[in-house]
Amino acid sequence: MKHRKKLAAAAMTVLMAALMAMPAMAASRKKISSVNLEIEADIQPDTRYGEETIEVDTKGGKYSFDYYEIENTGFEWTREDIPQIVIYLRADEGYYFSVSKASSVKLSGATYIKASKQDSSEILKLTVKLPPLAESVGDLTEVVLTDNGYGMWDAVPGAATYEFRLYRNGEGIGVTMLSTTGTDYNFKDIMDRPGSYQIKIRPVNGLNVSNKGEWMESNIVNLSKEQAAAIRNGEAGSRPLRGAWKSNAQGSWYELEDGSYPMNQWMELEGQWYFFDENGYMKTGWIEWNGKKYYCNKAGVMQKNTTTPDGYILDENGTLKND
Repeated sequence: MKHRKKLAAAAMTVLMAALMAMPAMAASRKKISSVNLEIEADIQPDTRYGEETIEVDTKGGKYSFDYYEIENTGFEWTREDIPQIVIYLRADEGYYFSVSKASSVKLSGATYIKASKQDSSEILKLTVKLPPLAESVGDLTEVVLTDNGYGMWDAVPGAATYEFRLYRNGEGIGVTMLSTTGTDYNFKDIMDRPGSYQIKIRPVNGLNVSNKGEWMESNIVNLSKEQAAAIRNGEAGSRPLRGAWKSNAQGSWYELEDGSYPMNQWMELEGQWYFFDENGYMKTGWIEWNGKKYYCNKAGVMQKNTTTPDGYILDENGTLKND
């Protein structure tokens, strides 16, 4: 019995020592009295919640970014939204948050709303507001420079203007950038000499001009002396019509921006040749045109310098060599 009492006394001593040590351990934690975050968000209107990209940089503090929650109502982002999110920060081991006022929170890319602590102050729940989506601007997907002096691009959501510059042989022309509200530009006044030309362009938001998309480069156009003279004199032709592929149960066609579409003719689209029949539908297989035979694959692209599936040879112009 005495032996058991000794064991019980020893256990009680260990327990009391542990209980006494707990406040001391709590008191040894170091406090985090301020936080500094850099927030970068890529939120596209008309996309569902969760498809956005939000990155939080803790700037090397004694805490880490855990996750975020969206506080906006609904299911997808709209251009009228002002995104509001809750950011959860986790203190490093041996630290706790003592952030108690707005001045203790430094933010880049967001505006402070409120903060609260959880889990013995090891978690900081930070509610912030991101810039309005109406002030965002997307990026260009393609920029085309034609060989008759026109630059063309698709409209970008949120963009009111487009900044651009023309380059000849790798050197920028002029001392300043040009700007336009449209989605094309006639370079006839400055593509006036032979050389290799290219444009670089970026979209600019209409509500916040400091928000600009990424620069995008066009294709390179090499102009001869004769081509440059034709552009300069206004003899190189008008701006090419742009369009889009359409399809139905009968087939596919290419609808131009004015609502028309090619019929009973060849058309070059993005460097590939297609043939459209008398109803405007794209044709495949063998095509007879002006006394010659051509072959278009299943995608409608005219083939050349190759052998057709049925064993016939096509030359560099796409015409049949051995009838």
